[in-house]
Amino acid sequence: MTFRGVTAGIAAIVLLSSGCGRLLGRSAVRPVTPPPGPVVVPDTTPIPKIPPESTSVLPPAPTFAPGDSVKTPRRDDKPAQRCLFDFENTPETRSQAIRDPISEKYTTYVGGGVVGICRSQSIRILADSAESYEQNRLHFLIGNVKYREDRVSLDADRVTYFQAEERLLAEGNVLVTMKDSSSMTGPRAEYFRAVRGLRPASKVVMNARPTLRMYETDSVGKRQPDPVVLIADNIIGEGDTLFIANGNVQMDRTDLKARSDSAILDNLRQFSRLMKGPVVESKGSQPFTLVGRVIDVFGRTKRVDRVLSVDSAKAVSKELTLTADTVDLRVADNKLNRAFAWGASRANAITKERLIIADSLDVLMPGQRLRELHAVRNAYAESEVDTLKIISTERDWLRGDTIVARFDSSATKDTTSQPTLRDLVAEGDARSFYQLPSNKGERERPGLSYVRGRRITVDFKEREVQTVTVVDSVAGVFLEATPPDTVEAPPKKGSKRPARRGAAAPTPIPRRPRQ
Repeated sequence: MTFRGVTAGIAAIVLLSSGCGRLLGRSAVRPVTPPPGPVVVPDTTPIPKIPPESTSVLPPAPTFAPGDSVKTPRRDDKPAQRCLFDFENTPETRSQAIRDPISEKYTTYVGGGVVGICRSQSIRILADSAESYEQNRLHFLIGNVKYREDRVSLDADRVTYFQAEERLLAEGNVLVTMKDSSSMTGPRAEYFRAVRGLRPASKVVMNARPTLRMYETDSVGKRQPDPVVLIADNIIGEGDTLFIANGNVQMDRTDLKARSDSAILDNLRQFSRLMKGPVVESKGSQPFTLVGRVIDVFGRTKRVDRVLSVDSAKAVSKELTLTADTVDLRVADNKLNRAFAWGASRANAITKERLIIADSLDVLMPGQRLRELHAVRNAYAESEVDTLKIISTERDWLRGDTIVARFDSSATKDTTSQPTLRDLVAEGDARSFYQLPSNKGERERPGLSYVRGRRITVDFKEREVQTVTVVDSVAGVFLEATPPDTVEAPPKKGSKRPARRGAAAPTPIPRRPRQ
C-alpha cells in the first residue's frame, strides 16, 4: 500500500511553499523578506480546477468506493520510485500556509477536500482535509481517506504519512485490499511502500486482532466466492500473497478449520504452516482431526489435498487413530484417501478391535473407508479376546517383519459402520499367539495356539479367528484344557494315595516274624 497519496499532500505543501499556485490554486504572492514572527497567508478565494491540459498524461479522477482498486494494466512487481503529486482538488478546497522564519519551512492546512494524482504511476488519494509539516516531512490526512494504486488500495478514517520512511499509518475502520485477491480489516494498520533504494517489497502490518480474507482462483483464473478467513492478534502481509499471523490464530476454509499460536499463509504456492499447538479439523460428513507441533497444509486446484503433521502427531477419524512422530494425510473430495505414519518413536494404528505397531505404516482408505493397512519393519499386532466366549488377561498377537491387514470395506454400503477385518498376513520370522474358545464352553479355559514360520495368515469370519495358516519352517504347539474331573490331584506328603473309584483295594504284604 504505497501511500503516495499522502505524498500528494507533501508535494502540495512543497510546491505551495515555492510559490507554485498551480497545484493548490493559490494566487497570493509572498513578500521577499518576511516580517518578524510567523507569516500567515490566508486563502479567501475559491481554488479553480486544474485545466485538463496540465495533467494530460493522467486519467481523470474516478469515483471511489471502499475497497475499489485502480483498474490499470498490471506492471512488473518492482519497487516504485518516490511519488510527485499533482493536485486536482475541488472547487471547495481551501488552504492556509504558515512559514517558519528560521527554517523557512511551511506548515500547511488544507480543507474542503483533497484530491491528488501521482505522476506516471497511476496513484490517487482522496481525503476530507490534510495537515502537512514540511520540516518533519510528516503529513496527516483526515476524514474518509482513500488511497489507490495498481496493487494496493486503502481506506481509513485517518492516515499519517512518514515521508522519510515511506511508511503509512492508518487508523479507524481500516480496509486494505491487495490485487483483488485478499483484503484485511481492522482498527489499525501500517503500510510500508516498496520504493527503489529503500525496500524491495511492500509490507502491511495490522494488529488489534485484524481479519484477513484471502480469495483463491481456480485453474482458469476465476475467483472463488468463498475466501480463506484468518483471524489473529497480529497479521503481517509481505507483498500481496504471503501472510504471517501470530497470537491465537483461527483459520477457516470451506474444507477445514484450524487453530494455532502462529501461522504462515502463502497464496501463491497454496501452502499454509501452523505452529505451536496446531489443531486441524476437516469439515463434512466424515470429519477427521490432526494435531502436532507443526502442521503443513498443501493444496492444488484450490482445495486441500495433503496435511502433514510433524513431531508428536496424532490423526483421529471414525475408523482409525494414528500416532507417530510424523503423520502424512492425503485428502480427496474432503475425505481421507491415504495416510502415512513413521518416526523414531514408532507408528501406532488403533482400530476398534486392534492395535498395530511398526516403524512405519501405510494405510489405504479410499473414500475414508479402511481397506488395507501395511505395517513395515518389526511389525506387531494385538487384539482383545472375545469376552463373551473367553475370560483371559492375555491378548492375542501376531509378529513379523511386515504385517498386512485387509478389511472387507466393500461388503456393506453402510458408511456408518466400520469395515470388518478379513485377514492378517505376517511375513518374515512370523509368530502368532491366539486363544480359541473351548469346545466344552468353558470360558476360563480356552485353547492356546502358538506357531512360527516364514509366513502366517490368520483368516477371520464374523470377527473371530477361523484358520491359521503357516508356510515354511513351521513349528508350534496347540494346548487344549483337560476337564477338571479327569485330573488327579497330587497326594500330600506323608499321606496315602486314595484308591480309585471302582478299583479293588491292594492286598497287604504280610510281615515276616522276628527270629
